Amino acid sequence: MKKQNKQPKKNGRPLKEIDIEQLAAFCRLKPSKSDCAAFFKCTERTIDRVIEKHTGLTFGAFRDQNLVYTRFELIRDAIRKAKHSDTMHIFCLKNLCDWSDKLKTENEHEIAPIESQDDETLEARLKVLEEKRNKIKLLR
Repeated sequence: MKKQNKQPKKNGRPLKEIDIEQLAAFCRLKPSKSDCAAFFKCTERTIDRVIEKHTGLTFGAFRDQNLVYTRFELIRDAIRKAKHSDTMHIFCLKNLCDWSDKLKTENEHEIAPIESQDDETLEARLKVLEEKRNKIKLLR
């Protein structure tokens, strides 16, 4: 009698083969995990397993890693269009170079809170200010 080398039968569905390069290209469009699963006709868990197996990343990290190409392409297009469009040029300056329409100003003088004063104190202060104003007029 000859021994037969039988391989054990595998239970369950056959493994779905997903090309990691195609998945990476698809992730440049910023799809959700469910979009990826629908596109590749598999479960979301399968998408997670394929990404983990090939890259060691989570779905979100893998998608963000591949989305960088899309962002750079959009930036290049915006810069090209800015050469011919003032509106796009301004948009690029504001969004890519952190320019703004308004200057940032800082208040150099600290404003103290107004304190209530009695009439005598206010009149004395007004008198001092009046004298200063008169001196200035005389110097002119």
